[in-house]
Amino acid sequence: MAGAVTAAKRKATQARAAEPALLQRLDVISNENESSSVSLLGGTVRVLYWESILADTVSASVIFTDAGNTMTTQKKGQGHGKRKKKVSAVEGLPITGGETVYLKFTDNNGNTLSFNDENGILIINDRPTIPTKSQTSSKTYELILSSQEFIDNEKERVKYCSAEQPSDQVKTIFEKVLKTKKKIDIEDTKQPLQYIGNNRKPFYVINDLSKKSVSAKSQELGVSAGYFFWETSKGYHFKSIDTLLSGEKKKKIIYNESADNKTPKGYDIKALTLDMSSRVNVQKKYQRGAYSNRSIKIDPFTTEYKVSIRNAFDPKVQEKLKLGGEKLPTQNKIFDKEGGDAEYSLTTYYFSTTGQQHMGKSDEQIEKSKEENFKKDEVVNQAIMRYNQLFASQITITIPGEFSLHAGDCVWMDIPEISESENKACGDEVNKMDGGLYTIADLCHYITAKETYTKLNLIRDSVGRVKKSQNDQASKVMDANFLPNIK
Repeated sequence: MAGAVTAAKRKATQARAAEPALLQRLDVISNENESSSVSLLGGTVRVLYWESILADTVSASVIFTDAGNTMTTQKKGQGHGKRKKKVSAVEGLPITGGETVYLKFTDNNGNTLSFNDENGILIINDRPTIPTKSQTSSKTYELILSSQEFIDNEKERVKYCSAEQPSDQVKTIFEKVLKTKKKIDIEDTKQPLQYIGNNRKPFYVINDLSKKSVSAKSQELGVSAGYFFWETSKGYHFKSIDTLLSGEKKKKIIYNESADNKTPKGYDIKALTLDMSSRVNVQKKYQRGAYSNRSIKIDPFTTEYKVSIRNAFDPKVQEKLKLGGEKLPTQNKIFDKEGGDAEYSLTTYYFSTTGQQHMGKSDEQIEKSKEENFKKDEVVNQAIMRYNQLFASQITITIPGEFSLHAGDCVWMDIPEISESENKACGDEVNKMDGGLYTIADLCHYITAKETYTKLNLIRDSVGRVKKSQNDQASKVMDANFLPNIK
């Protein structure tokens, strides 16, 4: 009985907290006539919007009901000239795929989610029909929306050869190949890279460059390897893993099971649901090289090879791998049979890039060919480890609709320690293992006329809350630079 009461309180709290967003615009522009458009706001049932650091572009889903009287068209009559007719949006535009979509929604905090000519439009990529009981009086459709660049990527190709920094190459792809007008947030890289586009798709090239990139902030190679490439409603991002994990905390979030929807003092958002059921599969982590890996670099001209081993449990390595939490997961000593420096669970083989064709005059090419184009032994191992270690700790939460948050943002998450009291919220009583700094890996806005939620998948490369002194300092910074000005 007590469980039912708690569940009822939680449901009531969610209902009060998840107030609906203001749906201001949802227009579809005809491919046949740019002056012909239709608003789907009146028939919209549900909107889902996604961002992810693992996705090249944003995406959305719009479900709407078309009753057949959405648009007025001119139809030739029998001896009576033209007569007006009410038709459905799908028939009247018609919606056949590739149409431009403009949308604008505003949450209860004044933050806007919008796509237009200034910050980028969305394109209808697919239009499945949802089966309903009646197919004559009305039909329900789902519009699958994608970024314009998602479609451009299918028809454009990278044909150039470049010896610039990977960050400069990414900028060139956006400006000269994709020709996007969206904002591009690119972090400078450290090591120039000879790269041949070889007629590949733009997103393929960018993602390939991300695996070979080292941040310019790094003092040495093999310390800060690996980049992510993704899109939000604010534009495109090309950022190192280090920057992704150590960004400014945008919100402070708390989860507790109190009966009211009030946010405790010192926090900005109270989470409505919490899911910590993420699986910890040790076998898969070893298979992917998250804990230890080996690379073998082979010179095809001399047949010489070089072996490099990197182990995440090495104390020197650990200090460079963990940014979000206090420590990395500890390996059971029974698995340390050969010693950390000799252990590896994944082996990657590759050829040396010495002798690769370089740009410039003949004598310049000969001289440059003596050098390696890409020092894989100093980058590859660490990049593999960091990509996999990034998901060491995961939490999924649901909060009231919050459009100011984006994939790649950092948030501070606190969870009360399990105790006899259900309403402990902060201070020394928070869970020091699961709480702390997290990065938003995935984000989904759930929008209807009655309610709006935001679901966040939070990740970090380590476990444990940072030390109290660090936490206090971080809190002071948060309090001083808390909410950005909303324009």
